[in-house]
Formats: sequence, C-alpha cells, structure tokens
Amino acid sequence: MEQYKEALAEFVSDILENGTDDEQQILFLARQAIEYKRAQKAAYLTGFLGLQGEYLEDGTYRFEVPITAFMYNRLKIVHGGISATIADYTMGALANHVSGKPCVTSEMKINYLSPGTGEKLLSTASLLRKGSHMCVCECKIYNERAELVLAASGTFFYVEG
Repeated sequence: MEQYKEALAEFVSDILENGTDDEQQILFLARQAIEYKRAQKAAYLTGFLGLQGEYLEDGTYRFEVPITAFMYNRLKIVHGGISATIADYTMGALANHVSGKPCVTSEMKINYLSPGTGEKLLSTASLLRKGSHMCVCECKIYNERAELVLAASGTFFYVEG
C-alpha cells in the first residue's frame, strides 16, 4: 500500500502545481466525495455531484446541482448519463421520502430535450402514484436559464428490511 500512497502524493502534488483548473476541480470533488461518504454513509457519486436535496411543501423533491468538469462529456456539456443519474437520485429521494422505506429503481425512461449547459441544474421530482410495493415518479431538470434539459419517469420498488 505504501507504493500507492507515494504515487498518489506525487500525482496530487503535480496536479496542484501544474494542473488545469478542471483537473484541480476534479481533485477537490474527489475530496468532497470522500468526506461526504464518511459523514453521510452515502455513495461516492453523491459527493462527486454535490447533491443537496430538499422535500418541498408541495410534495416534490428538489436537487440543485452545480455543473462541474466532472460532469462534462467531450463536447463540454453535461453527459447524458450524469443527467440520468441526477434524475434517478431525485426521483429515488422522493420515493424514499413518501414510502418511508429504502427504494430501488426498477424502471426509468429518459427524454433528453436540450444540452446540459450553464452553471447549475435544478432537478425536481413529483409523485404520480404510490402503491403498496412501488411508486411511479416523474422528474424535470432545468438549467438556471429555465431551459428544460431532461424529462424522466421512473418506477421505484420498496425494499423491506
């Protein structure tokens, strides 16, 4: 393990001294992901994305997510898989909240409507139907200019125990 520590220390030092802004941001996000994992017992991806969510009085769940270099595809727009992940997280958080149980995604449909560009994404999920074993949600993601980036729907199965 010592050889990994030394190689990592050299790599981090080089990025901090010679790396691009994007490379330095990725290192910061890695630190954020590790800290979030330790504090929240959540997935590393949650920390990399900087997910901060809230349940709103109108029955929706909302995430505001800063767009970072980690999210870009080679065209410098948010990768479709990242957008889909944010939609999944938002609907899953709502499903967990309304059911009071852990949930897993059993099905999801995505419509990509415009490129994910700008400073941040605003993702909001609403409940379409809650059953005894699963629920169906929908999600819309906008950028800060109110451009609709993605529309999704998903089915979430309640996990017992």
